[in-house]
Amino acid sequence: MSRYAEFIRADRLRPASVAESTVQAIEADRARIVQCSPVRRLQQKTQVFPLDVKASVRSRLTHSLEVKETGRQLALRVVARLEPEVERDALISLVEMACLLHDVGNPPFGHFGEAVIIDWLGRHLPLLFKSAVGVPSRQWPMLLADLRQFEGNAQSLRLVHNLQDLNLTLSQLAALQKYVRGAYQPRTGGRWQQKPGHFFSERPLVQQIRRCFPSTAKGRHPLTFIMEAADDMAYGVADLEDAVDRGVLSLAELERALLQDGNDYLIQLWQRSRVDEPGFFSRFRQGLGQDLLPLVSEQFLYYQQAILEGEHDQPLLAAEQPAAEALQWLKDFARGYVFRRREVESLELAGFAALKGVLDAFAPLLALPAAEFTALESRTDANGQLLRRLFHRLPPRHLAAYHRDSQTAPFFESEAEREWYFRVRLLLDFISGMTDTYVLEEYRLLCGLQG
Repeated sequence: MSRYAEFIRADRLRPASVAESTVQAIEADRARIVQCSPVRRLQQKTQVFPLDVKASVRSRLTHSLEVKETGRQLALRVVARLEPEVERDALISLVEMACLLHDVGNPPFGHFGEAVIIDWLGRHLPLLFKSAVGVPSRQWPMLLADLRQFEGNAQSLRLVHNLQDLNLTLSQLAALQKYVRGAYQPRTGGRWQQKPGHFFSERPLVQQIRRCFPSTAKGRHPLTFIMEAADDMAYGVADLEDAVDRGVLSLAELERALLQDGNDYLIQLWQRSRVDEPGFFSRFRQGLGQDLLPLVSEQFLYYQQAILEGEHDQPLLAAEQPAAEALQWLKDFARGYVFRRREVESLELAGFAALKGVLDAFAPLLALPAAEFTALESRTDANGQLLRRLFHRLPPRHLAAYHRDSQTAPFFESEAEREWYFRVRLLLDFISGMTDTYVLEEYRLLCGLQG
């Protein structure tokens, strides 16, 4: 039997009503993912430039499609060298769909939006909890730590499983997790603990994933390495191309920096790509890809045993090779010279005001004791009518998840804390699911600037 058979399985948290082969189950996952609304919403979340309406600038959806294709190319190279017993089509599809889903949990305005949300939670949750619940249990510090650590990758897992209820295979869900630490757990210095990979609300799911794939208790699902490398390869050049297209960066500026600080490989690639002729970025990206694709696939195969055992602790692009170092230089340059440009930061400031404003407007819903929150429909006073109107803006799908989990979710020591925990999750699910333009429209509405 193939060594990959234990990682490519048809198991779901809720078994399918009709028996499925592994390939059938993975293909069913594929249809559910492509047709789900979080993937569609990616078209209104921009990759680098928030609120940009220029069609040629990448959205999160076009970025994810590029990551998906890069992941496919990597997976094709890997399966060509694996034992014949491997379910090749299933392996490739798992990689592709992990790539397509990797950004669905990102909030409006990307990583900047994450920082805004985390800052707001840290400032406001303790007082809101005191107003709504009062005296904490011994478990509360752990739950508070969990709520204060919003992270897009952990939200992706929550979104596709608990909110969309896609009931994907455990293989697909495991391949989506870049980090092994729960937001409620302290960092221990182990592998893949830089950020939280799941929230306390998904603890039962993660326990089931780890029972199915024991190595994921200490490391990643093997195919996550390929998804991560595909993401890095896709945005390494794309962010700079978008910056040039947007007029935030000139090719001359990029060329001066690259010729001064880039390695010999990068300089030669630049010169071969004929910067003065149309189609430069396409040639540049293809040239780099031609070297990175074999490098990444060789790294995966070289460390294959450690990866399968959950012991490998480095990204596949960590190799000290000229092409990988060139890609890292491009990412560092974008981070240092593009994301700090006045034009980009101005757009992010608009996002900061909108996100903070919407969070502030809905915060009174978190200050209510549980009995008052559930009785909002009967309020007739002015403040109650305002709160009821805010409540009515919450999506029915998210409210259904709140009502279910606030009553039945396991591992909580206090019923009051469980209810309030999922009320905070309700608000975070609502706001993190907004597109860049939707959160701005919601903010304008709440400020009385539109009907």
